[in-house]
Amino acid sequence: MDDSTWEVVDRLGGQPGEELTPERVEAVQTAMHEDLGRFVDATSYFVLGSYDADERPRLEAVRDALASEAEPSSGDDTVDAFLMDEIMDLSELFTSKFKLLVSYADHIVGVYEHSRGGHAWEAGYVDQPSYRDRTRAFYRTYETDEKQHAAYDGMFAHYLLSLDRVDRAHTWATTDELLAEVAAAYGPGE
Repeated sequence: MDDSTWEVVDRLGGQPGEELTPERVEAVQTAMHEDLGRFVDATSYFVLGSYDADERPRLEAVRDALASEAEPSSGDDTVDAFLMDEIMDLSELFTSKFKLLVSYADHIVGVYEHSRGGHAWEAGYVDQPSYRDRTRAFYRTYETDEKQHAAYDGMFAHYLLSLDRVDRAHTWATTDELLAEVAAAYGPGE
């Protein structure tokens, strides 16, 4: 493994609850060499959110909008926007895979409609200082306070409020509003 691979493996192995056996190290190394090369000459956008059947189409719409409209970090870069299940086949190493992708992604884009499911854990993880400057949350608002409170539990609502306080949270109610907010945050001149 090269030095950058060992750096990632060491960082992952140092996470509480992570045990990097030789088999896991080999799987991480294989995945890095097969898929993570795409991060070298691309400005990457990792889109997070619920994969439920009703919500995934909005994640895909955000991914597609970013891929076609977002500005690369430099003139030599391309733009690569993706969902987690579109990169690296490390399904048995879900948390390691997620940690690798957030470590390498230039931008972390959370699209939230509620706080039920694995994306709530992901949001908690990217709330660490090392990821915060690369993270934006786009969260759905509902027509009544009752529905809003039912959608987001207290911990997740506080996470969104903390991002809002540093101008890294955006609200939407329709898919068109979501895409307009994403374009405003990541489009030309941003």
